[in-house]
Amino acid sequence: MHTHNVNVKTATRKTPERCSKKLRRIINKAHSNVACAEEAHLHYGEKFTRFDVCNYFIREHSPN
Repeated sequence: MHTHNVNVKTATRKTPERCSKKLRRIINKAHSNVACAEEAHLHYGEKFTRFDVCNYFIREHSPN
C-alpha cells in the first residue's frame, strides 16, 4: 500500500449538486438529440417509432 501525501481537495468526492447538474445536462442533451432526430425523420418522411426514441436517447452517451 502506498502512503503518499494526498491533497484534500483532490481526494474529496464530487458534491451532489455538481453531479445533479451533470446528470441534468446529459438528459437535456439526450432530449435534444431525440428532438433533432425526430425532426430529421419528419423531414425525410420516415416513420419515427418508440424504438427510435430509445435509440437516439441512448446513442448520445454510448461509447463508439
